[in-house]
Amino acid sequence: MRRAAPLVLLVLLTACSGGGLPDGLKIAGDVGRQPTVTIPKSGPGGKLEVKTLHKGKGDQVVKGDLVAANYVGYRWKAGDHKLIASSFDAGRPAMFPYGQLVPGLNKALAGQRPGGRVMAVIPPGEGYGANGYAPLQVGGTDSMVFVVDVLGRYPNDASARGAAVAQSGGLPRVTTGATPAMKIPSARPPAKLQVRTIVQGTGKPVQARQLVVYHDLGQIWRTGKVFESSRGRGHPDSVVVGARQMLAGWDRAVVGKPVGSRVLVVVPPGQGYGKKGHAASGIRSTDTLAFVIDILAAY
Repeated sequence: MRRAAPLVLLVLLTACSGGGLPDGLKIAGDVGRQPTVTIPKSGPGGKLEVKTLHKGKGDQVVKGDLVAANYVGYRWKAGDHKLIASSFDAGRPAMFPYGQLVPGLNKALAGQRPGGRVMAVIPPGEGYGANGYAPLQVGGTDSMVFVVDVLGRYPNDASARGAAVAQSGGLPRVTTGATPAMKIPSARPPAKLQVRTIVQGTGKPVQARQLVVYHDLGQIWRTGKVFESSRGRGHPDSVVVGARQMLAGWDRAVVGKPVGSRVLVVVPPGQGYGKKGHAASGIRSTDTLAFVIDILAAY
């Protein structure tokens, strides 16, 4: 459904001390702000080292969660280190699909809670292995150092939260339970983009260029076929809205809607896949699409 690849890698104010950290590292700064990381000239110890610098609150991160986090990441080997990635510099948090990361990051995030900060020294065997990872300039013998501030966790059973809104006729009917279902009518689809709120959230309205955490369900009006399901993939997803990463109709439907809302969107071909369609999904150039979108968070 995306037009472009997702922007995925891959607040509490309390001081963090660098005392007692492994491999001679020093980390300073407040949770929620970019940390100062001091890396010694000597090389890393060669084993995975994880240390919780500040304990968060709430439910622990578990497999299947999408984790919102700010982080800095360094490449490290004897006599050399370099900052290779920073969500603080990027100006928006990253989204980590827990359980699908390099092993060292998965282990570092296990059991963490929102509001917490964790540090990990990740050797090659717990990272990208002997091949390294060229896009981040990580060689096959390089370790990595990550400092991660956990902002939120979004499990696969997350859903819209708010008051149900009466649904109008002529459009698909959507259930208001935790896992929505959609029944498409046998009538011809509308010619123009249709956006209807099914559940009215109580959060702040989504703004263009925000990073939105969502669940969605997409069906072809003509056949009723499900061609898109974030729940089916096993975890919520995320996207920067208004940045042409999604179908135009999907994008327009989300901006301005309060966080926590469930939205029905009927997308005509011109604001969907257009004249090319999407053969791999069974979508023709003339197909109208219907989506149910649960807006879980916005950053």
